[in-house]
Amino acid sequence: MHFQFLNFLINEIFVLSWYVSGFIFAIWVIYDVHYVNTSVNKALKTGWPVIIIFFSIVGLFLYLWTCRPTGITYFKKGINKKSTQAKIHHNYVASTFSKVTGSVIHCVAGDGLGIMTAMVIGRYIGLNFWNEFAGEYISGFLFGWILFQYPAMRSMGNNPKEALWKGGRAEFFSMITLMAGMLLTMKLIQPHIIAFPPMPGTYAFWGIAVFALFIGTIVTYPMNWWLVSIGWKHGMT
Repeated sequence: MHFQFLNFLINEIFVLSWYVSGFIFAIWVIYDVHYVNTSVNKALKTGWPVIIIFFSIVGLFLYLWTCRPTGITYFKKGINKKSTQAKIHHNYVASTFSKVTGSVIHCVAGDGLGIMTAMVIGRYIGLNFWNEFAGEYISGFLFGWILFQYPAMRSMGNNPKEALWKGGRAEFFSMITLMAGMLLTMKLIQPHIIAFPPMPGTYAFWGIAVFALFIGTIVTYPMNWWLVSIGWKHGMT
């Protein structure tokens, strides 16, 4: 199968517009979750902007669809009490799809930061594919576990030891599927777009990296669905 139709991923105009719009949308979401849609939990107040920087309009669409009740600005203007707003938000994000999306955001925001960091370092120091991949896995796992999963578990009343264990358990399974999706992209799709792994100073690097992360996000949805269904992850709440 040929993937030339994905050549836009290495196009300067596409990459610049994707990330610039992502930053602009992320700034709006930071304002929104702190001053308007304030019932968003703390981990996702950090996670959503990160996701939107990576996924631009797609990330913004997911936020508006799964995490922002219609008319939330109206509720914030004092027509309803804050407790009413919190209840409305809780009910809005109670659907299974919203819970799973919240779970995925927890996963991909932290993992993505770690993976991108390791990918940049790995390319600059000249690691081979599998050493770079291992570094991305370890870095992504630690970022996701410590920065997102652990605080989320602590906020649910778990003591530090329990939060580390439960956060690490959830992160382990999420990370496997996320990296599986990225691996498929890098090994099966990337070679059809560019002949060699691009360096971080190129548009191709950032276009293909975010595409691989996006494919990993899709692949990890079923795993996060299962983790939410058995109570190991808790979504938006």
